[in-house]
Amino acid sequence: MNFLLRALTSFVYVGLLLGSLYLNAIFFIVVLCSMAIIAQSELHKMTKIKFAFGYLFFPLITTAAYFISELYPFILGAGILGTLVLFIFYVKQQQSKYNKTVLYFLSIFQICIPMVLLALLGATNALFVLCFFGAIWLNDTGAYIIGSLFGKRKLAPSISPNKTIEGTLGGVFIATLLMVYFIRLNIDSPHYIFWIAIFIITAVLGALGDLAQSKIKRLYGVKDSGSILPGHGGIYDRIDSTIFAAPVFIILLNLFGYVS
Repeated sequence: MNFLLRALTSFVYVGLLLGSLYLNAIFFIVVLCSMAIIAQSELHKMTKIKFAFGYLFFPLITTAAYFISELYPFILGAGILGTLVLFIFYVKQQQSKYNKTVLYFLSIFQICIPMVLLALLGATNALFVLCFFGAIWLNDTGAYIIGSLFGKRKLAPSISPNKTIEGTLGGVFIATLLMVYFIRLNIDSPHYIFWIAIFIITAVLGALGDLAQSKIKRLYGVKDSGSILPGHGGIYDRIDSTIFAAPVFIILLNLFGYVS
């Protein structure tokens, strides 16, 4: 029953994201904005620290970027900064709870800005957003399957005891293999080695994002960030890989000349 519930929730979640992506750019922006607001509220509830301005940040920055294109490089840079700082928080042996400044940073730089970047990319190239989500979701699914079948060595037992090294490597391999095949079918590119690098990096960062968010939950003694998604937890639980990997995925597209 729990598996069926998780599967149904995943179907609705994926359907809403991809349906809005291809139905209407504004609808996709609204969906991502709603997810960013809910994820922030879950983070605030979990940490018992509120940051009301964070709820306005997504619509304000998205609207500003729509009218002032020169803002885009700064938004992308802020997204990379958010990923870098959270990575530093993850690798440091820090066991104390975060202060208000750090939580404000997480709320804006590590939740809002990656979602804004995906919204802006979706407005110009929905296929690349589909590629990104495909890499993240296939990595999660592949890691679960390979880990369940062959997983023996724990990846980070103190943070996420169910994750294994075998599952993580398997997820990265499956996501990269299938997404490069998808690219070959949909994009005429003479340099598929670039796409292999993009998908490997995206999958690895997605796994790290999951671990970083798990560490935050461990610090605050909670299992899930919320309960809005039956069988999965909260929105923050579902987008942890997305918000960590999205800025790097998008800057790689820029560096390799696929978007500008």
